[in-house]
Parts: sequence; structure tokens; C-alpha cells
Amino acid sequence: MKNKQKGLAAVELIIGLPVLMLFLVAVIEIARIYVEMNTLNKAVRVGARYAMSVSEMSGCGPVMNEQGDIKQLVVYGTLEAGAAARIDSLTTNDVTVSCENNQFVTVTASHTFVPLFRDTLPNSELSLALPMNATTVMRLDP
Repeated sequence: MKNKQKGLAAVELIIGLPVLMLFLVAVIEIARIYVEMNTLNKAVRVGARYAMSVSEMSGCGPVMNEQGDIKQLVVYGTLEAGAAARIDSLTTNDVTVSCENNQFVTVTASHTFVPLFRDTLPNSELSLALPMNATTVMRLDP
């Protein structure tokens, strides 16, 4: 009876290992999605907070004059030149700054998450890229 089961563990490993690897890759990609979305939300919030502080109770004028710095802060996390982007493939063109009624500043960033392992489903044209958008609205100091 023992001789019949000698290689059974190896066969079970060969059958189960691809399924376990698939779950591992899925968990890694889902974790990356959450990290990038959290980073994008925080970056937009920091940009809106900076825009609010720039207004100096003067309304939308100073905010709109500082759009470049606000976008720089959202993408790179600093106003210094030469910094690396917080999220790969996020550029200042993906960030918009608007001001409404001299009271509210809105900072929006759009980004497309692309998985590391594969960008389309096997044997199909279905893309696995996930569009991400983050928006923060803050009231300017009166």
C-alpha cells in the first residue's frame, strides 16, 4: 500500500502550485492598487492644502497664479526640481486645479494603474489597466 502513494505529494504540489501562485500575484496586485490609490489621495489633499495656504485670504487669484507649484507638489511631493514622481507615470498634465466663487479650490488627479505582471488578459484584448481619480475640495480662508 505504501508503494502506491510514493509520488502522490509531488503530484499534489504540481497541481496546487499554479493556483497558489495565481493567488499570490493577485494579492500583490491588489495591494499595489490600494497603495497607489492612497498615495494619489494623499497627494491631492496636500496639493489642495497648499493651494489653500497660498490664497492668503485673497480668493482665487493667487491660487490660479500658483497652479504650476500646486501640480508640482501633487506629483513630486516637493517644490524642488529633480525629485522623482510619487507614482510612476503620473505627470503634472494629469493634475487639474480649479477655483470656484473665490471660496473653494478643487485639486483633481487622474492616473491609470497598470499591473506589473500582465496588462491584458491572456488570449484577449481586455485590458487590466484601472483608471484612478482623486479629488479634494477645500474652502479658502475668508
